Amino acid sequence: MTDENAQHHGSCYCGAVKVSVSEPPMAAGFCHCLSCRKWHSAPINAWAIWPADKVTVSGDVVGSEVDAGSRRLSCAKCGGAIGNEKPTLDMTAIYAMGFAGSDFKFEPTMHIWYSERVMDVNDNLPKFADFPEGFGGTGKLMEEASKSGWCA
Repeated sequence: MTDENAQHHGSCYCGAVKVSVSEPPMAAGFCHCLSCRKWHSAPINAWAIWPADKVTVSGDVVGSEVDAGSRRLSCAKCGGAIGNEKPTLDMTAIYAMGFAGSDFKFEPTMHIWYSERVMDVNDNLPKFADFPEGFGGTGKLMEEASKSGWCA
């Protein structure tokens, strides 16, 4: 996805919280779950995920525990969404738009929680009903719709 030795830097909306990652992400994609849609106030969330020790977040960060497996991070100043710590997986997902304007190249490889989508996406990427098996899900894949659009 990206250069093996690259360091990539991002930030929240106002720049008060900084993010640095090293190495390419383990995976990248789009999440369609209700939780992400509510958190981002958007129909889809773009993310990339790394081992937790490859991610550094600095600044005045507010953590919001969703459950034991998920802690969302945002900026205390502007409220900008930064990422999602996954302690049970020892990984951290960083929201891709936090890297906007940097040299990080977002290359999605999948959709997750496609079973909860509010719009169809036809991009020939795998569409997992929940998560891939390696991330604690069932690995069940869903079919692409015949055309893109809002779901009923």
